[in-house]
Amino acid sequence: MKGVILERAPGAIIVDMSHAVPRHDVHTAAFMLASAAPAFPAGTVHVAVVDPEVGSPRPILAAEAAGHLYLAPDNGLLTLVAQRRMLFGRSVPESRVVAVENESYFRAEVSSTFHGRDVFAPLAAALASGTALDSLGPPVEFIERFAVPLPERGENTIRGHVLYVDPFGNLVTNISGEALTEGDASAVEMHISGAVIRGLCRAYCDVAAGMLLAYVGSAGLVEVAVNRQSAALRLGAGIGTRISVRLPSAS
Repeated sequence: MKGVILERAPGAIIVDMSHAVPRHDVHTAAFMLASAAPAFPAGTVHVAVVDPEVGSPRPILAAEAAGHLYLAPDNGLLTLVAQRRMLFGRSVPESRVVAVENESYFRAEVSSTFHGRDVFAPLAAALASGTALDSLGPPVEFIERFAVPLPERGENTIRGHVLYVDPFGNLVTNISGEALTEGDASAVEMHISGAVIRGLCRAYCDVAAGMLLAYVGSAGLVEVAVNRQSAALRLGAGIGTRISVRLPSAS
C-alpha cells in the first residue's frame, strides 16, 4: 500500500495509526479511528482497511468530516466518526459521504483479495493530491453502522457499557468524563462485574500496583483499569460489559 501511495503521491507523508487491531474486528478499528483521527492535522486522509468482505460487492466509501478525509469499506468502520458528537462530546460539522464508483483511480489490475493496495491506496494518493471527493462517486445518505449503546442517565445514576478494550486490558466505557467531573469526582461510585470503585483517579500511579481504578482517559471517556495489570482479565469483562455509576446527590 505504501509503495502505491508514494508512486502516485511522492510527497505524501505516511503515518501508521495502528497495526494492533485484531483481525476482522471492525468495532475496535472504528473506535481507534474515531479517537485518534482528531490528533492529525486538517486535510489528513485516513485509510481504514479492516475489510473481511474484501472482493464482495460491498461499497467503498470516501467521506469528509471535521476537515479530515476518510476511506473505508461500508461495513461500519465509519460508525463512530459519524457519531463522534454523541459519544465523545465533541462538536463536529456536518459530514459528507460518497460511494466510490470511479474506477479510473484504481490500479490497472485489481486483486480480489488485496483492495488495500489496488483500490484504497491509489484513492488515498488521489485525495492527498487534491482530487475532489465528488469526483470519486455519487453522494450517499445512509451508511452501514453498528449499534452504539449510549449511556442511560437517571437522577443520580448513569448506566453504560464497555466500548473498547485496549491492548493493556483497560476498559474504555461509553460514559463521557464530563458527566462525572461536573460535581465531586471523589464521591462517584462505579459498579462493574461485581467490583466497586470509589472516586475518579487522575492517573494509574494514584493507586498501588494491582489495584483497580477509574479515570477519564485520553479520549475523554471513563475508563477502568488495574495498575500494571489487565482489568479485562481481573474482572472477566469485555466489550458490552455493563457499568453503573452512582453520582453524589446534589446538595
